[in-house]
Amino acid sequence: MDTPIIIIPSKLSKGEELVVVRRRDFDIFQNWRQEVKDALAKIGRGRKEYRAQKTISVLSPRVFR
Repeated sequence: MDTPIIIIPSKLSKGEELVVVRRRDFDIFQNWRQEVKDALAKIGRGRKEYRAQKTISVLSPRVFR
């Protein structure tokens, strides 16, 4: 089975390289990107609280009991 070839006009791409991916792969990528953004935001908040000494340092989980 031959792969269909589509020519994209340079006016549309404005001279940039374009990449075509399956919709499913793009959705997976978008979800991953959102999770990473969320995780980095949480890490940033945690570091900010740690610098402001708003965190509790414990040596053992038993301290919470």
